Amino acid sequence: MSELHVLTTGEAARYCGVNFRTVIRWIERGQLKAYKLPGRGDHRICVEDFVGFLRDNSMPVPNDLAIPSRKVLLLTTDPELTSSGLQALKNIGCEIEVAGDSFSAGVLLANAKPALLVVDAALVGDGGFQVLDYLRSRSEYSSLRILVVAAEEDLDKARWLDAGADALLAHREERGELAAKARLLLEADH
Repeated sequence: MSELHVLTTGEAARYCGVNFRTVIRWIERGQLKAYKLPGRGDHRICVEDFVGFLRDNSMPVPNDLAIPSRKVLLLTTDPELTSSGLQALKNIGCEIEVAGDSFSAGVLLANAKPALLVVDAALVGDGGFQVLDYLRSRSEYSSLRILVVAAEEDLDKARWLDAGADALLAHREERGELAAKARLLLEADH
């Protein structure tokens, strides 16, 4: 069972640089979600709710509270890879978007801000190297992890790693391997 991470009003106040009474006012006004402890009635705030509150109010999120993103963009038109990829990624708790072409992938990269891009090498072909080069040259994609699913006919699979991919999946049918590599990349320090 996962441990529930909570903050006191004093801890939340220190993160925001305000008095704890201000945090209590936010709670009483319904701006910040919290619950009361039985007995004394002290408030406790779930970290996820606090981070959401900070983001909603354009306040910086402290690094020690940042929740790693589980958003994944799957770039493929292969129905088998789409099906197995969706299942494998959902099993590890990811939010998944699927793009069938580079244009849609570009729009989703800009809007959805995924943490992981899974690229079907058979779809992008040699143009995939230019895509990787572009992504690696842009600061807004510096924390994006890239997993390339190699094409069967691709004899020099290591060149994807040389081009900027973080990991390579050599066998398209390995759902367990896809999930394992995706989990490692999503949980890696950026």
